[in-house]
Amino acid sequence: MTMTTAITRLVTVIAAAFALAAAGFATAPAVAQSAYTGYNAARTEGLTRPCFGVLLDYQLKTCHGKVYKPKPRYGYYGSTWNATINCDTARQAYVEETVRRLRPGGVVKLIARNRSCVASLLINNRITIIGESSDPRLPVLVAPDGESCLRINPAADRVVLKNMMIESRRGGQSACIYASNAEVTLQNTTVRYEGDSAALHIAGGRLNLISSFVVAKTRTVAVAVNSAQLFAEQTGITSTSGGLYAVLNGDSQMQGVTVQQLADWRGFERGEGAVGIEIKLDSGDSILNMDDMRVEFFAEAVQLSGAGEALLSRSLIDYSTHGITSALNRVRIIDNKILSEEIAINIDSGTGFIGTNQIARVHTAGILASSRGEIRAVDNQIDASPDACPNLKWGNLDPAQRTCTPWYKGSEFDIPSDATKQYMFSEYWPRLLVASK
Repeated sequence: MTMTTAITRLVTVIAAAFALAAAGFATAPAVAQSAYTGYNAARTEGLTRPCFGVLLDYQLKTCHGKVYKPKPRYGYYGSTWNATINCDTARQAYVEETVRRLRPGGVVKLIARNRSCVASLLINNRITIIGESSDPRLPVLVAPDGESCLRINPAADRVVLKNMMIESRRGGQSACIYASNAEVTLQNTTVRYEGDSAALHIAGGRLNLISSFVVAKTRTVAVAVNSAQLFAEQTGITSTSGGLYAVLNGDSQMQGVTVQQLADWRGFERGEGAVGIEIKLDSGDSILNMDDMRVEFFAEAVQLSGAGEALLSRSLIDYSTHGITSALNRVRIIDNKILSEEIAINIDSGTGFIGTNQIARVHTAGILASSRGEIRAVDNQIDASPDACPNLKWGNLDPAQRTCTPWYKGSEFDIPSDATKQYMFSEYWPRLLVASK
């Protein structure tokens, strides 16, 4: 091959190369676009196909190692087991729906920093409601006008209200808390009620009051318990009218309970004749224990009746017309201080075992039994006049123990110094609730 031939071939190759390059540049955008589109389609298919079931079946839990968990937010945050509600922003329907959807054993927390939750709660499951308030007088739950704060159905079984202040400002004929055949526990909880009904109305089941207060401006009683059991400890019940009315079955207990009539209607006919504690035992094997009680400012302090037995011990009854009236099968009244204007202890029927009581201020009788009642009395101290009271009907009380006290004669034993204050409804704030940390 000559030099000329070689150069000619080289020129031909170079020319062909430039021609191919020109043709390549002309088709490159279309080829590149096609390759790019194909790549992305494959990439999209590879990413979505394994997860496509998520769009059709929420039960599919995993996709590329990730876990998909449904997050129902019935409260502002939480679940159907444990929810928290901010009362500052929660609407009534939202609060009611959150509580209604709680599963059995669930816990809901109401937090009131600037305003209360306004709602009427319907409770169908066993739950616990906990309150937290930034102000001791700011309730966490306020009932709408004419409605109950809580209505607890039998399906709820057990409901616990803890660290709450609950208020019904215009209750009308609705109780603040109404429960039917359920066990209701108020722990460190205050209920303030203004209306015509009872603040607490428990029909069947059991009521537990632990370090709690019920303050009621009502025409009836503050607490009504029908055909249920009652357990109350370190609790206060105050009312413009009656205090506690209860028809109890089984055994019940009250310890460290104060029942007081408020001064709002003092001197008015509406507040006259009110009863502090009226309890009926509906079976012969029922036993009621009452210890360390205080009943003040009621015309009728304690009335007991029914078929069972009761013990009232180490208690103070003050500012009453009639102290204790019993129509039980058997009652023991032991080691009490009773200051009544007319009769301190009256056994209307059944047997009364009465011992080591201190009685004063009575005009008519310290201890009295009707023709149907029987008394076994020993070591009772009664402020007495030197003169006997021959015109009084003493039942079968031993004549040697018949004593009476002139109205002007004071007590010869000590009276607690804090037993003289009667509060108005507006000024009675018995407990300052501290917000949880």
